[in-house]
Amino acid sequence: MHRSHMIRLPQPHASLLLSIAALMLPNVWAQSGTPSGLHQAEIYSTHDTLSGSFANWREIGFRGLYGTGPHLLAAEVATMQRFNEDGNYLALGDTLILDRHWYGSLTVGAGDGASYLPRYRIDGFLHRKWLDDLSLVTSVGLGHYKAPDAHQDDNLSLGLSWYPPSSWVLQTEAKFNRSRPGPIDTQQYFVAATWGQAGQTRITGRYGWGEEGYQSLGADAFISRFSSHQTTLSAQHWLGPNWGIKASAERYSNPFYKRQGLQLAVFKVLP
Repeated sequence: MHRSHMIRLPQPHASLLLSIAALMLPNVWAQSGTPSGLHQAEIYSTHDTLSGSFANWREIGFRGLYGTGPHLLAAEVATMQRFNEDGNYLALGDTLILDRHWYGSLTVGAGDGASYLPRYRIDGFLHRKWLDDLSLVTSVGLGHYKAPDAHQDDNLSLGLSWYPPSSWVLQTEAKFNRSRPGPIDTQQYFVAATWGQAGQTRITGRYGWGEEGYQSLGADAFISRFSSHQTTLSAQHWLGPNWGIKASAERYSNPFYKRQGLQLAVFKVLP
């Protein structure tokens, strides 16, 4: 463990916004657009326990999706405490239909100066639909993450999603990251499967593995170039025609500590 300036790899907030938007993108919407208005609102709370002498994490936040013509706008605001340091984060995203086969997404986010949050980050993706039923989607993305100090990350992502004529969605992604100063080049890989239907129950499992370049531990501490693993299982259940609850359990590990967390959310879907 080193004591010096710090950085942590991009947090899942921006990618999460893109994932939420992706699950809201059935082929009908991606071909014709969506009526204007708020489509989904979600309030959530997260609690994580860490091994060793690290203090617990906590987070509360709000997410929303708003449709207007060919745009699906996403927003997230969160307040949290990690490594005994309070932080606040805001992210805004836009998924735009370009034509029947193409759509793009852009997300920008910023923290309030907390060491583990970005000063700013930008993530952009271009998606292309394939096959007669448009059920196969390829994605390429670029991301830039600027930390509160002199560190930064630049990454390239390649993804594949399949929406078969069933209740399943299968996804995989590879991310190639360069951290500076260094440079330190690392790779991370993710696979995910979602089962179920909107309006009933939807279950998602996700597993990620690979290397990270830097990660802030707060208070001028960081770890660098290490392997990590992350497993997430979430369940979303509708309790009524337009609202329900969501629960997510996550386990993360690297050579320095282990983290286990639970997120609970209440969501409302509007016509």
